[in-house]
Amino acid sequence: MKNLLGFVIFIILACNLSAQSNGESIQDHYCNKARNEQKYHDAMLNALTIEDLSFDLKYYRLEWKINPAVYAIDGKACCYFQAKKNGLDILNFNLSTQLKVSEIVYHGSTISFTQTGTYDLTVQLPSALPIETLDSLTIIYAGVPPSGGFGSFIQSTHNNMPIIWTLSEPFGAQDWWPCKNGLTDKVDSLDVIVTTPDKYRVASNGLLVSETQIDSFKIFHWKHQYAIAPYLIAIAVTNYEQYVDIVPLSNGTQLPMLNYVYPEDLQAAKQGTQNLIKVLQFYDSLFVTYPFYKEKYGHAQFGWGGGMEHQTMSFVINYNWGLLAHELAHQWFGDMVTCGSWEDIWLNEGFATFLEGLTRQRFLQESTWWDWRINKINYITSVPNGSVKVDDTTSVGRIFNGRLSYDKGSYLLHMLRWKLGDDAFF
Repeated sequence: MKNLLGFVIFIILACNLSAQSNGESIQDHYCNKARNEQKYHDAMLNALTIEDLSFDLKYYRLEWKINPAVYAIDGKACCYFQAKKNGLDILNFNLSTQLKVSEIVYHGSTISFTQTGTYDLTVQLPSALPIETLDSLTIIYAGVPPSGGFGSFIQSTHNNMPIIWTLSEPFGAQDWWPCKNGLTDKVDSLDVIVTTPDKYRVASNGLLVSETQIDSFKIFHWKHQYAIAPYLIAIAVTNYEQYVDIVPLSNGTQLPMLNYVYPEDLQAAKQGTQNLIKVLQFYDSLFVTYPFYKEKYGHAQFGWGGGMEHQTMSFVINYNWGLLAHELAHQWFGDMVTCGSWEDIWLNEGFATFLEGLTRQRFLQESTWWDWRINKINYITSVPNGSVKVDDTTSVGRIFNGRLSYDKGSYLLHMLRWKLGDDAFF
């Protein structure tokens, strides 16, 4: 414990020095992950789980009642699953025991379950299923979520208005919905349906299918039809203003960039997202077409000191160039392609950091690109050791080490580009 805290404090000090030296906001993505780890690492270490590989999750219909003025969640999770072994009769989910399951419905009847430990939800099927059988059940639950990790489920305010937002990376999904909290079983598709007082809007993954008024409430229905890891599913609820930028892609798609913004920050947001259009087109030209082009890309403003690459809708604290470019890059590296273990998180964060640097080379002054590289080198070599491969995935501070997972990861890619040449590298 003492060594971990000391290590995290060192990261924080190094981040402060790095941010001051290059003139960037102290709210840089990787610096804030380290800071929040100092506050929340106890909860995260307790949240580690072993993923149940005996069944494959195919689809979720997640229905929630959320009032951002009240710190609570009332939920219903319908999931479709496929047996991956003969005789499947027990399903192990991860859900905080601070959230009480009232019933689990299977084929119209309630079935047995137990909630034990901190995050264990065990469901007993009435009869065993043959391998490859597709089936479904619905978990009904409610309560006050814990707030581990970098937030998981957070209530805060902006301009005296309440907001509830989620950030589940790396282990926080189980704090607010029943899931298999790992990296290897992406859900093929999902529907997110949130009921909230009608003065608020709900941001989430995918396309907004409908927005329905019922008395003094609104129901927002989002549908996402791409494979998604549990930590990338998210919601944010507050009095958002919304607007859309259109981004022409290389395949002819006119991609909507949907932005949910605090009313007090609307003008700054419009300038930032307008600048991002050319960045999205740049990434689209370097790799495959934007991975989720049949739906959208977008942003929702939230209260955490940085950003999070929720699939199709990154959550950001502001609309600065570096932050937006970093989170957008994750849609390719992290979201479309997801590391199979947290020991390889540099593939997510190294690519996002490197690509943010490339936007400086492409669109900003040459001195900005030069300064970016010098500051990265100075930070990486400030300590004479350390691998991009995470040697302790129980330590969130080590997973999100700014020097190794982010900066050294980015410079490893810069080295490969130099060694291979642009044609082969890209």
